[in-house]
Amino acid sequence: MDILRTENMTKRFGGVVANNDLSIGIPEGEITALIGPNGSGKTTFINVVTGVHPITSGKVYFKDQDITGMEVNRISRLGIARTFQKIRLFENLSVIENVLVARKSFYKSGPLSVVLGTPSFRKEEKENKEKAMELLKLVGLEDNAYDSPKGMAYGLRRCLEIARALALEPQLIFLDEPAAGMTRDEFKVIMNLMMILKEKGITTLLVEHTMDFIKAVADWVYVLNFGQIIAKGTFDVIEKDPLVLKAYLGED
Repeated sequence: MDILRTENMTKRFGGVVANNDLSIGIPEGEITALIGPNGSGKTTFINVVTGVHPITSGKVYFKDQDITGMEVNRISRLGIARTFQKIRLFENLSVIENVLVARKSFYKSGPLSVVLGTPSFRKEEKENKEKAMELLKLVGLEDNAYDSPKGMAYGLRRCLEIARALALEPQLIFLDEPAAGMTRDEFKVIMNLMMILKEKGITTLLVEHTMDFIKAVADWVYVLNFGQIIAKGTFDVIEKDPLVLKAYLGED
């Protein structure tokens, strides 16, 4: 069963067609990769599905609910989270505070309870800190919880961004080039994290250029070129596809 699907989704920027009639299904509980050359429409796909960019035509469904044209916050509350190509952290907050910011929607206490520090608010605060620490442990940042993200290694900053996305307790997460710029050791951490998310039943759509990464973790792969799907299937299938070899992987 597909947790998310698009039907004939098109996105135009003026005369440029960034996504052209895309019908993509993301199977629930699995890791789907979206690959293609730079400018092929991968990030645009994520931006349209998550409400960042308005759709030009077509439909987007999440768990069979039509979410076409919904605002970003509504889509997030339904259970969809994402990371970005360019890491976006709150540099003036600690690592754990960055995660707690994403937990704001889970607080039920009103402003007065917060000001007075009522028992119910303190209980919520404790529970959310425990959840945040659990996520930091998941991505290997528990020892950095009260550090500033300023000056942290790139791979650790990327892990923090993923932890913050997971703080929304998503059923589906979009990861936009999570392994870009990472060292080999950091690369392994992200690969292991992908498998842990799968074990937890979290569906992942992965945009990535590192083919070893895709081959290791992806159950299904869609290949885009000039905004269109040119191939789909397992990695073993698409890596032999002549159109993929020509457009992206390179021909020998």
